[in-house]
Amino acid sequence: MLPVPRKSFRQRHKSEILFVLLLAVFVVVPVACKKASAPQDQAKRYHLVGKVISIDQQQSSVMIDGQEIPGFMAAMAMPYPVHDAKTLSSLGPGDEITADVVVTGDGAYLENIVVTKKGTGSTAQPPGMSHQPQPGERVPDFALVNQDGRKIALNSFQGKVLLVTFIYTRCPFPDFCPLVSKNFSQIYATLRGNPALESKVRLLSASFDPEHDTPAVLKHYAATFSQTTGGDPFDRWEFATVPAKELPKVADFFGLYYKSSADQIVHSMSTTVISPSGTVFKWYPDNDWKPADLIEDATQALQQENQHNAGPHTTPSVPTA
Repeated sequence: MLPVPRKSFRQRHKSEILFVLLLAVFVVVPVACKKASAPQDQAKRYHLVGKVISIDQQQSSVMIDGQEIPGFMAAMAMPYPVHDAKTLSSLGPGDEITADVVVTGDGAYLENIVVTKKGTGSTAQPPGMSHQPQPGERVPDFALVNQDGRKIALNSFQGKVLLVTFIYTRCPFPDFCPLVSKNFSQIYATLRGNPALESKVRLLSASFDPEHDTPAVLKHYAATFSQTTGGDPFDRWEFATVPAKELPKVADFFGLYYKSSADQIVHSMSTTVISPSGTVFKWYPDNDWKPADLIEDATQALQQENQHNAGPHTTPSVPTA
């Protein structure tokens, strides 16, 4: 999934720019497909050959492990919107297909999908695809380095609800890393006015760009949100980088895809609500959530934890005569 380029950046190769433009809008969920399509004469079409990984009927999208489109994009697994629900319902995992990738000013989608070979109903996970965190799954005790250069472990947050999202500070697309960071700053500010939650919720923004996002860079990045947070956020919101040797394992667990492309990083989105006991409460593979959604998740996670700690209610036995 990738950030939508709202502003220009250094151009290297035309094919790379087109590649990033497409991924910018649709690497995880097709939010922009809700908008009206550009006139057909303004659309660009590219022939796609690939295999169906999964179908999301609710989001009207299909995950395709696509072959390289010469001059446009590298081989990659990513989701595409499909406007024709009838076509979507006829697809199954493992189906080999051809289709047209239609790129407009609002994004991209698939049309003219043709199944060239029916699948068996399941397909192997392609290179670069990550595991998806499931509710109740225990989060490994990954170690990161925070904005003060101090090593922190995810287990150190147990007893609190941890909201963790993945960013990189150079991300140029307003609707991606900058958006989730802005949303985290609003969550921080909202919790400051809620004593019942303020002491029980922590935020963590983890960078997948360890080469550039040093502790000093992260501290400077955090300072850009001081107007919203009302000062130093590090008591409840930490910024940390994932060490390079740990990054593949961390990315895999949290369902994060990332790949360097020119001066940018092609990546998906991943935000997770972790319960006080250190298990996954909810995972968002997109940027379509609002601050209120995560605050509600945190509230529910705390309620469930309190109910679990209280144990089952028992009624005292009454002695018989």
